[in-house]
Amino acid sequence: MQKATSATNEESSSLETPPHAHRIVNRRFGRSKSNEEPGQKDRDIWMAFRQKKQTNRVAGLHSRRKKQTRSETIVLSSEDDEPDEGDENKPIDQTAQIPHQTPGVDPQQPPFLELEFLSLHTGLMRTDAKGKMMITSSGIILPLKGEDEGEVTVVASQLRGYGLWDGAVALGGTLLDDLVGTAPLLLFLWVTDAQASALHRELTIIHSTRASGPPCALLLLVMTKQFSECQAALLASMLEMTEFRNGRSSSSVGLTSPLKWTDGLRLIQNCPAPLDEQLLHLLGQSPMSSNHLRRSSRNQTSALQLASRLIQYPPAPSKGRITVTKEDLACLESGQFLNDVIIDFYLKFLLVEGGARAMAERSHIFSSFFFKHLSRRQNSSDGSAAVLDQYIRHRRVKTWTRHVDIFSKDFLFVPINEEAHWYLAVICFPGQDGSRYEHRTSGTRSHSLRSEQPPACTEQGCTRKITLTQPCILVMDSLNVGQHENACKLLRDYLQVEWEERKGLRRVFTADSMHSYRCSVPQQDNTSDCGLYLLQYVESFFQNPVVHFDPPVALGRWFPRRLVRQKREAIRHLIMSLHESQSQPEKI
Repeated sequence: MQKATSATNEESSSLETPPHAHRIVNRRFGRSKSNEEPGQKDRDIWMAFRQKKQTNRVAGLHSRRKKQTRSETIVLSSEDDEPDEGDENKPIDQTAQIPHQTPGVDPQQPPFLELEFLSLHTGLMRTDAKGKMMITSSGIILPLKGEDEGEVTVVASQLRGYGLWDGAVALGGTLLDDLVGTAPLLLFLWVTDAQASALHRELTIIHSTRASGPPCALLLLVMTKQFSECQAALLASMLEMTEFRNGRSSSSVGLTSPLKWTDGLRLIQNCPAPLDEQLLHLLGQSPMSSNHLRRSSRNQTSALQLASRLIQYPPAPSKGRITVTKEDLACLESGQFLNDVIIDFYLKFLLVEGGARAMAERSHIFSSFFFKHLSRRQNSSDGSAAVLDQYIRHRRVKTWTRHVDIFSKDFLFVPINEEAHWYLAVICFPGQDGSRYEHRTSGTRSHSLRSEQPPACTEQGCTRKITLTQPCILVMDSLNVGQHENACKLLRDYLQVEWEERKGLRRVFTADSMHSYRCSVPQQDNTSDCGLYLLQYVESFFQNPVVHFDPPVALGRWFPRRLVRQKREAIRHLIMSLHESQSQPEKI
């Protein structure tokens, strides 16, 4: 099973929060009107929340949620204010699996936390808030203003560290120039390079401008106010949920969260120019005044050294480069789970120079982030409830294919991660209308080095003179667990809207016009290799593609299991070979 990123889903805002949901109160900076010790109510509710969370954690690990359920909202509000009726109708997140037992409520309900913030700063970009941020076990969702208003998501498994800082530390900089009154809390986020690239792309779309500077792995969020000790502890507890900790535990970076102010400065100083100067300027820190921090950490094994870049692929000046770090390389150890970066890197390698140019030209491979964004459920920041759900989903990913007509391709490869498990969906002949019979002119190529005959439906094993092609979705799952029809429906809905956008015509993609088939494929014999099998499915498809699409599509003899066992070392060797070649000084 895969510990990789899972997609963030939100339920419609028309659902109601359970009436007995906890409300974590935030008293203002004056004295409480009650006779209680100031902050006592906060502490009591916080302790109850923490105790229930810890009590149910072990029990929750043994159960897997069968269906989506409503979640329990955690709202920060004023202790002196009465609850608003509108507060009981909040967007509901469905994805998380953090047990939170409450009488009369499904114990599998995931809590989420809504917080007001003013702005997001990352690299050379500043974007103002368009609503409250939402923290769930799946990630941090940030609604943002811009010419093309939308939202970005920091996926839980992509968060490498966080810090909660008193805004007073930045009063000498430009970050809080427009602020009046007490300095608010600053939320500092350190994300992976893959997440930084995704955020950079999405922010560029929101601003409707060209990319402003390189991607930055450091984010500064300016909240609307300072937090009490209990409120800061509650925020920290959300960021300590299992999904967030799993992302941090995969990297032995030497820094622990919450990150101290000095740790944050060290990370900023290690950013490439001009990102380091911009962030230091925001925080009122000049490069000269903070040089002593750099000198003090020079003899230490710093976090960024351990997570230093190994390669960028394809190398500059190619677009769409993927950065692989030493941290990513660690997931190739035996028994470890492949992360998004390794998945995307190897798929990109197969497409660019995998040795099957004819297949590469007929194919398009989506990023591992594509289905995560597509499958998120609608919330209030997505737009009017009158807009059909499939159009809202498409709007999130509509720019991902602006440079390619996917309907001119024969095969679209979509890596999917659901329930912490990787599998592959191959959309075949999306632009073809109906089934077709074709005469094979290339003949058979059964000159396999293996003793077993290749599958009869593949190019190397087919002996037919006439083959069948049809629009369909082939699902390749190395565990054959769960149902995939919902994922296939989302892909059909996406194709329908994409066709309207591209062709200006309406074409309905249904289960009748585009069937989905679960293929018989080689199966994994452990719980950690599903990502490797996904990569091997794509590689085998490139080397020996399916040519006859009459079900059942039997691919059980497509490749031997030992090929997958050798794949971790093969990918590691490939990355290190590319690292050596990219490290060579350029010849003049």
